[in-house]
Amino acid sequence: MEQTKDVIYKQDYLPYIINRGKWCTRLVLLVAYLPVLVLLFHFDAHPTSDSIFTGMVSMLSILLPWYIVDPMSLQSIFGTPGMYLSYMAGNTKEVRVPASTQALSASGYQLGTQEGTIISAIGISVSTFISLGLMTFLAVAGQMLINILPETILNALKFLLPSLFGALFMERLLNSPIGLSLSAIPVIFIVKAVAVMGAFTLLPFGGGYAPILICVVTCMLLAKITSAPPAQES
Repeated sequence: MEQTKDVIYKQDYLPYIINRGKWCTRLVLLVAYLPVLVLLFHFDAHPTSDSIFTGMVSMLSILLPWYIVDPMSLQSIFGTPGMYLSYMAGNTKEVRVPASTQALSASGYQLGTQEGTIISAIGISVSTFISLGLMTFLAVAGQMLINILPETILNALKFLLPSLFGALFMERLLNSPIGLSLSAIPVIFIVKAVAVMGAFTLLPFGGGYAPILICVVTCMLLAKITSAPPAQES
């Protein structure tokens, strides 16, 4: 019986999942680019090469490390089916990992086993449907609520995004070593002042990427310096 389960898992289940996962991933990729194609061809919105390059640098500086770390760290939790599901659904660490681990905990199966891989995929699938339904409801209800809000509150909502980034920055600031926190803040202000003066516009592609790169690289070096152990006296 155990051999039969192993054969079904390896010869029927996994090949089926991989085949469907590849096609679904390609479909999701196509759908993800549809808004861009609509903006390009229907609304004739053509971004400049400067803005494209700046956006690429900004996103790569944030996401490139996770392209390497996530597959290695999440594969052992999700397995092959869960990796396909989670990367198509998104919110891998925030939603899919808790859903997977709770499903495994409730079922009693171990992480990394064939049964655990299937249970993990079921947990991720259920969380995806719940997220989709909840987000759809909140999007519709939120739009209805915005239509009846007074103008004063709508104007206040313009400060929502800066407030969010400020809260995230303070959280990282309080959880970082004090030396790194104090040394990173002047770097940010100096780079911002140089950008306002227009010094980066002399660089290729408009230079909009320069402040991001400078802050990221400088703060990485500062983190390395401040976290380095003190030299031992001979």
